[in-house]
Amino acid sequence: MKVINNSEVEQGSSEWLSFREGKITGTKLGKLFYKSRKAGEMLDMSKPALGYYELLAERLAEGTADDDGLSSSRERGHQLESEAIDIAEEQLGLKFDRGGVWQLNDNHIESPDGYTSDLKNAIEVKCLSSARHLQSLITKTAPTEYEYEYLNYFIVNEQLETLFVFLYDPRFIVPKLQTACFEIKRSDIEEKLRQLEVNIEETELRLKADIERLLK
Repeated sequence: MKVINNSEVEQGSSEWLSFREGKITGTKLGKLFYKSRKAGEMLDMSKPALGYYELLAERLAEGTADDDGLSSSRERGHQLESEAIDIAEEQLGLKFDRGGVWQLNDNHIESPDGYTSDLKNAIEVKCLSSARHLQSLITKTAPTEYEYEYLNYFIVNEQLETLFVFLYDPRFIVPKLQTACFEIKRSDIEEKLRQLEVNIEETELRLKADIERLLK
């Protein structure tokens, strides 16, 4: 074992933080995999946790240490959205109109990142933390925490057939890791859409009733 004293790398300094990137530490160790339920086993090696993907990202991407998760992802998404759509258009062979708002009725809207002129295809850009980006890439699954955002595209736009969830993170050193694209087709989620439409109707009725009660 090698001892690196505080005069070489001061704890808490920017050099110390940089030195820790991509390395297993005591802080990270318990966050790499979910705890095993089997007797005598510490970690379930078949179930990587987000900490594992964070460690993986630190070894494959640049500038991930200051990433604070969803809030920074939203800010980064605004900055990189146009660039991401440019790349998606080239990869998918589609042309997307950008911005604007879809309005279903007085109380229900969607703000699409992009959509084709026939309204049959749309794109939702996600610029996630590098860890979550890799998690989706490896599991081949669109980020599930945004499921209702995806579904709302289809609820508001009845002509929509396919939503492309496009992940973009230019911090990866290897270009092929910078993008991932997942297709969500209306035909695959029809039952979820029917259930959600009922939930929305019930929500509106409850809102109306509560407003009337509060204004009496």
